[in-house]
Amino acid sequence: MKEQWKEWLRAAQQKIVPLAVKYRAVLIVLLAGVLLLASGGRGAQETAASADVTEGEAAFDLAAFEQTLCDKLAAVDGVGRVQLMLSLEQSGEAVYAVNTRQTTGMDSSQSYESDLTILSDGSYGEKPVTVKNLLPTFRGAVVLCDGADNAQVRLAVTQAVSTVCGIGTDKVTVLKMSDAS
Repeated sequence: MKEQWKEWLRAAQQKIVPLAVKYRAVLIVLLAGVLLLASGGRGAQETAASADVTEGEAAFDLAAFEQTLCDKLAAVDGVGRVQLMLSLEQSGEAVYAVNTRQTTGMDSSQSYESDLTILSDGSYGEKPVTVKNLLPTFRGAVVLCDGADNAQVRLAVTQAVSTVCGIGTDKVTVLKMSDAS
C-alpha cells in the first residue's frame, strides 16, 4: 500500500509541477484573493480607521502651524522671543471624486450628468470620496523677534519662513520686537 501511495505522489508531482510553473501568475492572484477574503472584516475596519486618521491630519490649523513655526524660529541662535503672523491667500479645500455620464440622443445632442461619488461605510453613514486635499496658500508673513537688529538673524528668519511657507522672501517682513511686548 505504501508503494502505491508513493508512486501516486510521484505521478501527481510530475503532472502538477509543470502546470504550477506555467500558471504561477494565476496561482499568485488566487492566493492573494484567498488571503484578502480570509482577512475580510478586519481589513475593512482597519481601512476605515486609517481613513479617519488621514482626514484628521489633512485639516489645517493655522494657529498650531504658527505656534510650531514660532518654536522653531526661537531655537535659532540670536533670534530670542518670536511672534509671527501669517496671512492666507486662500484656505485649504478638498477635491471630491465625481461620476460623470455622457448620453447621446437620437438627434446627435449630447448631455452630461455628474454627481458626487459617495462611500458608504456601513453603520457610520455616507461620506464623499476625497481625491486630494489642497493645503492653504500663504500670502505673506510678519515676524517680530528680539534679534531682528542683526542682519544675519533677519536673513536666517526670512529664509526659514520663506522655505516653510512656500512664499518669496519679498513676502516676509522681519521686525525688531519692542521691549514692552
